[in-house]
Amino acid sequence: MDCSVVRLGKYIPVEVHNPEGGVSIVKEELMMISTTDFFYPLIDDPYMQGKIGCANVLSDMYSFGVQKIDNILMILASSNQMTEQQAYISTKLMIKGFRDLALEAGSNVTGGQTVINPWPIIGGTASTVCLSSDYIMPINAVVGDVIVLTKPLGTRTVSYTHLRAHETP
Repeated sequence: MDCSVVRLGKYIPVEVHNPEGGVSIVKEELMMISTTDFFYPLIDDPYMQGKIGCANVLSDMYSFGVQKIDNILMILASSNQMTEQQAYISTKLMIKGFRDLALEAGSNVTGGQTVINPWPIIGGTASTVCLSSDYIMPINAVVGDVIVLTKPLGTRTVSYTHLRAHETP
């Protein structure tokens, strides 16, 4: 599992509508769901790389059924192997792509961490507080359940192998 789930130990009243009529009040536990992930460059377009980094973080949350993400922190590494101008332009475009997709998803980048690294890196940490009924733990699969794959398994391994094979020594 790519997300962590923390019980906050707080309960809030929630209305439950009875199919036969009437409303009951039950207490549901508040949970915090979070994930952290990042990518090395997969493509030559820094703006799209920023969007890919954000989509990767968001997809971890979506895999738990979380539909609203309260907070995203960006993880960014600027390359010390590029000229100053190249690093400035690519870093600026990765940030823009990451923020644009976060806004498109209805969330917000509220901060993050930046470091210097040989390779540019983009990713983040996403978190949300929700009711225990607002997420799905991916642990209850049984024989016969349908699994929907949104991309071929092993894509990251293949991508990195391809990049390494085409690097100049």
